Amino acid sequence: MKERLRTPDARGFTLVELMVALSGGLFLSVMVFALARDTSRFYQRENRLAGATLAGMMGFERLKADIARAGFLTTPNVAKDPKVCMNPQAGWPAMLQSLGSIRINKDTPANATLNAAGLTPDEIVLAGSYTVSEAFPIRKPTGQDIVLQVDVPPMARLGYIGRPAAEQTALLGSVFKKDRVLRLTDDAGLQYFGVISSVTGGAQPTITLAASPALVYGGGGQACGIQGDCTGCLVSVINFVRYQVRDLKANGISRFAPLWTSSAPAPGEATRTELVREELDKDGVAIETGTDLTTELVAEYAVDLGFSVTAQLVGANEAVDIQPGSPNFTNIFDPTPANIGNPQRVRAVRVRLSVRSREGDREAAIPGGLYRFKLPDGDWARVRTFQADVALPNQADVRWP
Repeated sequence: MKERLRTPDARGFTLVELMVALSGGLFLSVMVFALARDTSRFYQRENRLAGATLAGMMGFERLKADIARAGFLTTPNVAKDPKVCMNPQAGWPAMLQSLGSIRINKDTPANATLNAAGLTPDEIVLAGSYTVSEAFPIRKPTGQDIVLQVDVPPMARLGYIGRPAAEQTALLGSVFKKDRVLRLTDDAGLQYFGVISSVTGGAQPTITLAASPALVYGGGGQACGIQGDCTGCLVSVINFVRYQVRDLKANGISRFAPLWTSSAPAPGEATRTELVREELDKDGVAIETGTDLTTELVAEYAVDLGFSVTAQLVGANEAVDIQPGSPNFTNIFDPTPANIGNPQRVRAVRVRLSVRSREGDREAAIPGGLYRFKLPDGDWARVRTFQADVALPNQADVRWP
């Protein structure tokens, strides 16, 4: 049998060569895996930050729109407005006694986590017609009952005409809600206020006001008052809207519980804070009962909310910028809840909102500003801040002191 000759080109790999090849391949695989892992982690972090930025921007736009609407279909200062026929009195509901278009409360509410980080967010309370954008003409007021006209455009746009009485009552109640403040404006432009107690639909849609404060009627030595049957006088609803940064989870509102449950494992969830919008009743209490639910989570992971104003001071021809630490700020927004101050002088509000990303992805802070927020696990979450100047067109022409 003839032996087959083997040439050098036909030989296989040696054991050393195989080990070197396998080691190199393994090293390359590890590098590719690490690169893919870091890329995925970077994408997730940037995606979370983009989500926080988008959510913060949407909440910021909502806040700006509400600020711009402050004073709409209401008085900027019930105590000083020469068009108000009813002077505030003891015994009136708290929000009606201090009715003003805008109120900024510094460093409110307190929050241990934010305060420990050197952050003291402010809150803002706005007054205006936020439910609908029009006033409703009336037939006549009698005592504390006000009968609305039916065949008018506002009622048609409400969808009131031609409905069954029960549906009409429900529609009326969706606008003229219980415990909200009602403004009545007569033919002379004078304003009167009351608190909505109930509504009744039907051919004579009626709004019934609470006994206090009582509407003022002309005659009997009154300096001013509702004259005649007041046919064609206008009524509108005044809503009180509050924005603040707080721990919403601590309120125990069950409809928000799934949000906290789904994110519980993430760092910083136990002490997270949000930008919250809610409506207040006549006494300044948040409305969150039964089917009348007004609490809204406007922006998640909010950590700061600040304001300054541009206002025209008494005797000044130009509006000036006023910071929260200035005595003029206290003059405009009297810190005593029973006092109103001078919100009618405000021409614009500078608002600043800061939100953080859900999780930390940095190991150190950046000095000189609110760029990162430290979480309990020691990592730093990145922060995005939005700022804008918002004009108040509803009181741009107010010139009385």
